[in-house]
Amino acid sequence: MAKNERLKPKKPYPSFPLTVHPNGQWYKKIRGRVHFFGVWAEPKAALQRYHTLAADLHTGRTPRVSTLSHAGPTVKNACNSFLGWQKDKLDTGEIGARWFEDCRKIVREFAKAVGKERLVPDLRPEDFQRYRLKLAKRLGVHALTRHVTAIRSVFKYAYDVDLIEGPVKFGRGFANPSAAQKRKAKQKAELENGKKLFKREELVSILDACDPHLHASVLLGINGGFGNTDCATLPRSTVDLDAGLVTYARPKMGVHRIVPLWPETVEALRQTLAGDRPEPADKQAAALVFLTPTGRPLVRQTVSDDDESGKIKAANVDELSARFSALLKSIGIHRAGVGFYTLRHTFRTWADETHDQHAIHRIMGHAIPGMSGIYVEEIGLEHLRAVTDHVRRKLWPRTSEDQPVRLD
Repeated sequence: MAKNERLKPKKPYPSFPLTVHPNGQWYKKIRGRVHFFGVWAEPKAALQRYHTLAADLHTGRTPRVSTLSHAGPTVKNACNSFLGWQKDKLDTGEIGARWFEDCRKIVREFAKAVGKERLVPDLRPEDFQRYRLKLAKRLGVHALTRHVTAIRSVFKYAYDVDLIEGPVKFGRGFANPSAAQKRKAKQKAELENGKKLFKREELVSILDACDPHLHASVLLGINGGFGNTDCATLPRSTVDLDAGLVTYARPKMGVHRIVPLWPETVEALRQTLAGDRPEPADKQAAALVFLTPTGRPLVRQTVSDDDESGKIKAANVDELSARFSALLKSIGIHRAGVGFYTLRHTFRTWADETHDQHAIHRIMGHAIPGMSGIYVEEIGLEHLRAVTDHVRRKLWPRTSEDQPVRLD
């Protein structure tokens, strides 16, 4: 038996509301979260602390600063409070599992670097600047932006909910990379790996190498700028194969989109929907166009909640990206920074040659910017088809109106 197990105390009396945790503290799980109230050796103090905080915790309110610490909350308090809020947003679908897990890792690393038990009022601009310099040595501009944004959000949230009495001063050195730095990073990546675009010959090779299940997804990517999640969450009810249209609101932004489908895309979707489909894992999966062999969505979120430790882990499982990357490697055109989403980049680049931005926005599910977004209610189907037809001709140059010439 482990030493800690032998030393674990018993509850002072059967109805004692707190439970012994292996980390040496008394705890209680309230509204799905684990809260610690004091060390084993001081059950009375832990109980008193619990009774002080119970009314707020059981009703979902954040306890006031004075009840957490006479000197103010610790970095750990602030980070845990922020992650609790992010978990609530994850549960309601306001954020994705990937962002939640990024936040969890980012704030954990930050708290470890500056000191978990350090009081928030003790943090100074030089602490943030020093930490950013360390990050900048190992992260690219986009990852650095995510770190800075998440850490700033922790303390903004703490101030907004009265966990701290005043805003935290980050100093001028704790800022996101500038636009110039992002442009330079993009130029460097393009010099090393090429643009995040597919050439026409590469796309033809990809389509020729696709298995039937992947074929329709790839065609949606280049036909209408579908991304990974767009394909994974595409409801069967939004696909009208007779009319050759997909009409629905894009999940990411909720913006209405209309996508005219090529004959090749219609045929590929017919085969997908009429073929030997896996048994859906649940009712929600049954409504989707694309499923994994186990009957689940191609892209999905997993969330695990450890009752003992209180730690929550979330992950974004993207089987579509994994299958597409494997295909690129098998035909020898895989390179850094290029994946399934590159189809969307390529569609947009080719579509821009039509100079019909409103139609392109409607196809891609982007909000039409400015006052135009208010006044433009309808975009004629002929405008939308002109865009997708142009992209089709870029992919398959024609010798007649009916038959595309495919590259061998």
